[in-house]
Amino acid sequence: MKLRSLLPTLGLAIALCNFVPAEETTQPVADSPEAGLKAIDARLEAKIKAGFEAPVDFAAEAAAYDELLAKFVDDKSDAVANIAYEQAYFTFQYLEDEETAGKQAGTIAGNFPGTETVAKAAKLMSLIVRVQEGRIKQAALIGHAAPELNFKWSTRDGLKTLSSLKGQVVVLDFWATWCGPCIRSFSDTRELLAKFKDSPVVIIGVTSIQGQVSNMGPRIDTKGDPEKEMGLMTEFIKLKEMTWDVAFSEEEVFNPDYAVTGIPYLAIVAPDGTVRHTGIHPADKQADIAGKIAAILKEFDLPVPN
Repeated sequence: MKLRSLLPTLGLAIALCNFVPAEETTQPVADSPEAGLKAIDARLEAKIKAGFEAPVDFAAEAAAYDELLAKFVDDKSDAVANIAYEQAYFTFQYLEDEETAGKQAGTIAGNFPGTETVAKAAKLMSLIVRVQEGRIKQAALIGHAAPELNFKWSTRDGLKTLSSLKGQVVVLDFWATWCGPCIRSFSDTRELLAKFKDSPVVIIGVTSIQGQVSNMGPRIDTKGDPEKEMGLMTEFIKLKEMTWDVAFSEEEVFNPDYAVTGIPYLAIVAPDGTVRHTGIHPADKQADIAGKIAAILKEFDLPVPN
C-alpha cells in the first residue's frame, strides 16, 4: 500500500505544462529555508500529478533535501528544523523507507532543541511505528481465516456478513467518500471487476459511518444520522460510476482486525475464507492484483478469464 494514502500530499501545485523532470534541470539552492522547501514541494506535487510514483522517481528531490540542509547547516531555527521534518516525511511517504525516515525524524530533537518542529517529528515517529506494527499484523493474517465483517447496508441483496461469500474470491476495498486517493482508484477497480465478470470474484467497497458525505459537491453533514448517510450512498455510487458492490460495515473502516492504517486498502480472501493478500493499494500496478486473483482462482479450479 502506498503510504501517501495516509497523509496529504506536500507542497504547492504548479502547472503541469511548465513541469520538467528534476533530473533534467539544475536548480540553484534557495536563499532562504522557506523558499527552498517551497521549491521542492512544488516539484513533488508536479511529479505526483504527472503520474510518477516509484521511489526511484524521486531521487533528485532526495538530493535536493540534503543540499538544502547542507546550505543551512549552522542555522538551528524552526524554519530549518521544518526542512529536516519534511525530509523525514518525504523519505517515509515517497521513498517508502521507514527505517531511514525514523532515523531522520529522531535527530530533530537533538539538532533543533526548543523548536516547534520537535513535537511534529515525535508524531511522525509514532506514525512510522504504527505502520510498521500494522505491517507485521498484516503479514500475520496471511493464510488464516478472514476476520468477520458485519454489514448494516449493502448494494448486494441479502449481504450481512463476509463469511456468507465463502466459495468465491472476495476483494475487500476499504474506503470512504472523503478519501481522494480512494476515488482516484475507482477506474482501476472498475477495470478489475470487468476483467473477472465471468469468474466467481466479488469486490466489496467496505466503508463505515463517517458522519459526512464528501465529493458530491459541498460536504454533507450526516453526523448523528446514519440512515441519511447510507441513503446518500446510492447517489454517490451512481455519480462515481461504482460498478462493484458497496457496503457499510458495523466495524470501522480503519479496521484493526485487518490492520487498516490508511485507505484505500485492499485485502483478498480466498474461496476457503482465508486471507491471501493484505495492504494493497488498488491503483498499484506493480501489485498485479489481477494476477493474484487469477492465481487463487486456478488454485481452487475455478473459471479464470482469458
